[in-house]
Amino acid sequence: MKLKGRMLLVAAVVLSIVGCGQDQDKTAVKLTEATKVTVTALEAGEVSVTRSWPGRVVALRTAQIRPQVGGIVTARLFSQGSEVKAGQPLFQIDPAPFQVEVDMAAATLARAEASHRQLQQRANRLSQILHTGAVSRQDYDDALANSAQAAASVAEAKASLQRKKLDLAYSTVKAPVSGRIDQEFVTEGALVSAADTQAMAIVQQTEKVYVDARLPASELRHIIDRPAADGASPGALQVSLLDEAGKAYDVQTQLLFSGVSVNNETGDVVLRIVADNPGRALLPGMYIRVNITRHIAKDGLVIPGQAVQRLNGSSFVWTVDSDGAARKIGVELAGESGQGEIVKSGLQAGERLVIEGQDKLQEGMPVTAVPLAPRA
Repeated sequence: MKLKGRMLLVAAVVLSIVGCGQDQDKTAVKLTEATKVTVTALEAGEVSVTRSWPGRVVALRTAQIRPQVGGIVTARLFSQGSEVKAGQPLFQIDPAPFQVEVDMAAATLARAEASHRQLQQRANRLSQILHTGAVSRQDYDDALANSAQAAASVAEAKASLQRKKLDLAYSTVKAPVSGRIDQEFVTEGALVSAADTQAMAIVQQTEKVYVDARLPASELRHIIDRPAADGASPGALQVSLLDEAGKAYDVQTQLLFSGVSVNNETGDVVLRIVADNPGRALLPGMYIRVNITRHIAKDGLVIPGQAVQRLNGSSFVWTVDSDGAARKIGVELAGESGQGEIVKSGLQAGERLVIEGQDKLQEGMPVTAVPLAPRA
């Protein structure tokens, strides 16, 4: 009986040892599964920030064609929607009344000149005999005054004639600037005057156009005044214009200025861009997208936002060293780009960054690093 009892005790001890070993194996398996993380190798490259806003196309110049004299429109001298040159005749207002006015002013001038010649000759004759006492000084002074008044009448008649000639010239309404002319708003037979509020037509210069984008003032500072992350001077801004489908227009662009004041109601400022428009693809009034790209660093690092953890206002990430151990590293970030968070300091190219599974890591913990699968 004693022998049987000892055998049962030995068996119980053996089973207990075996059970403990199995429990330790399960714990090891669980630990191995808990330290599996996904990593990506950091690569340096060009880092830039791109922002996009809606913009509206505005003609470089817009001229409303208005009459400077009144009368009946007798002819339209352009094709609607065509290109016109500065000085090109667009409308003809009946010139007959203005021609009559010119003729009358010319006759008035001729009469004034004849009167002036007569009075001038009288003054000259009196000046020759004044010393003889045949005429009084008063008569001579009156003759000089009459001659001077006649000269003034001549000058007045010349100015009146010039004005009448201008009115005659204005009866032919010409384009003040070169550009594309829109539809006509008056037709032949219409009575127009210089006081009309309705334009006869509109000419817009579109070989170059403005693009105005409205954006929050905070966004403007983020793009315009932002320093480069690598300490170098920021590169020139690159501006591109996109249509509704996201396709870029093949045009040259230049940033002119940003608004000098902020709208009190919306908090927005205006960003104005000038763009060459040789193919007239950009039409006044059109809404497009404005993309502005700014250089941040030549050989910079961008990491996925999911890899960054924050605590008490500080940012840190987890990496895997050459020994396969987890390392916690504090980083300084320079903001966001379209690809992720821009690293200002703390990381270097070639390091393996943990992007999944970092929530269960501790400093120095052995991990199993699984490379991030490439996107299909």
